[in-house]
Amino acid sequence: QVFLELPSSTGSGRRNFQGLVRAAQLTHMGLAVDALFFIAAFATPVAVCIGMLAEGKGSVATKLSTSFTWHPILMTLAFSCFMVLGRWAYVTDSLGDKVKQRPVHRAFMALGALFAMGGYAAIFVAHVQKPTFFGYNFHTRSWAVPTRVLHDLFGYGVLLLTLTQASMGLQKLAKLSAGVKVFTFHGTLGKAIMLLASVQIVIACIIWPWATPLKILIGVLAVGAALFGAFYPNVSKEAARSLSQA
Repeated sequence: QVFLELPSSTGSGRRNFQGLVRAAQLTHMGLAVDALFFIAAFATPVAVCIGMLAEGKGSVATKLSTSFTWHPILMTLAFSCFMVLGRWAYVTDSLGDKVKQRPVHRAFMALGALFAMGGYAAIFVAHVQKPTFFGYNFHTRSWAVPTRVLHDLFGYGVLLLTLTQASMGLQKLAKLSAGVKVFTFHGTLGKAIMLLASVQIVIACIIWPWATPLKILIGVLAVGAALFGAFYPNVSKEAARSLSQA
């Protein structure tokens, strides 16, 4: 009788062992995941700063005293950096449970929203002098090229979604203390905003006079950061699932 039960017991033990190994692997991936998130988050803003400020072939040397210079720098910091790190706060295993993750998430997302508003303020100051808004020059009464009009209109849409998302985040925080869940689609909308912002950066690369290799680099980095931030799985949940299956 003992011999007949042995295969079943052995199979169960093997499954338990595999589950524990999988959980240990996911746990030890924590530092590597953190490093990848921060590299992905800062890569796009660094590349944009080089493209905007560096003097040389392929870049467009502008001055920090020029308001327009701050527009792409602040916008990439907002969407490709801080919002990606806001997502990192919820998937990293380094911060502990959600009670500790939420303040970090809020801080990065608040920075993202503030920098996005700063980026808009920079382009508003630059365009009000012409004046040009929504891709339309009110002085010459003419439209810009279609890609620039698309960039302007698409940008307003992403910015409005960002402000709406920030407002919902504050309301969720207020309701959370009372144990009430609202705007359960908040996380999904946040991922969508990151992805839409990466598309907006790609459109900007098309219309901006950088060298083609730099345009491709910035576009790939922006889309890569957005995809990484939006779709990287929650390590803690995966580890807990492996342990539950053990």
